[in-house]
Amino acid sequence: MRLALLPLCLAAAPLCAQWDLRLELPRPSGQSLPQTLISGTGQLAGGDFDTGKGFIATVNRQIFQVGPLLRLEGGLEYSQFAADGQLATGSAAQGTKLKQQGLGVGLNAQLWVPFVGIAGEIGLIQRFQRYTLDTNGAASAQDLSRTWLRVGARWRIPSVVVHPYVAASYQQPVTKDRPVKLGSAADLGAYFAAQGNGQEFERMWTFGVGVTF
Repeated sequence: MRLALLPLCLAAAPLCAQWDLRLELPRPSGQSLPQTLISGTGQLAGGDFDTGKGFIATVNRQIFQVGPLLRLEGGLEYSQFAADGQLATGSAAQGTKLKQQGLGVGLNAQLWVPFVGIAGEIGLIQRFQRYTLDTNGAASAQDLSRTWLRVGARWRIPSVVVHPYVAASYQQPVTKDRPVKLGSAADLGAYFAAQGNGQEFERMWTFGVGVTF
C-alpha cells in the first residue's frame, strides 16, 4: 500500500511533509498617531513611526489532509513587532518606541494548485503579546490577547529531500476597538494604553521563507 502511494506523494510532495518551519519579516502599519486635535487645548498631536522592524518565526505540523490538494496544520509562533519615531505635541517632540512581542497559536489551511507548486493559505492566529510604550525613557506595558486573520500564498522551490518555499501574507486583527476620545493632553497616555486593545498594529504584510520536511 505504501509503495502504491509513493507516486502520489511525489506528485504532491508538500502534502507528504509533516513539519513546516517559516521565518517572516512583517511590515506592520496603523500605529502612527494622526494629526489629532486635542479638545480644549487647541493643540495638534502627531507622530510618524518606522514600520520596518520585527520578525515572525513559526513551527507548524500537519493535522490532517483531504485528498492531494487540501491540508490543515496547527502551529506555534514567536513574533516581535517594533516601531521607533517621534511623538509631537505642539512644538515639543519626544522619542517614542512601540513594541509587541510574544507567542501565538494558530490553525492554517493550504489549498494547492496541482503540479505548479503554488498554494493559497488562510488561517487564524491567537497572539498573546506584551505591549510596551516607551516615551523618553518612561515605559508602560500591558498584556494583549488578540485573534488575527492571515491570508497568504506560497511557492515551493523544486527540491528532493526537503521542500523550501517563499511566502507572502496579509494579516489583520479579527476585531478592532478605538475606545479613547482625546479630551485633554493627559488623555494621550490613555490613548496609547488603548492602542493595545486594537488600535496599535491594525494590519501588516509579511514576506518570508520556509521549509517543509
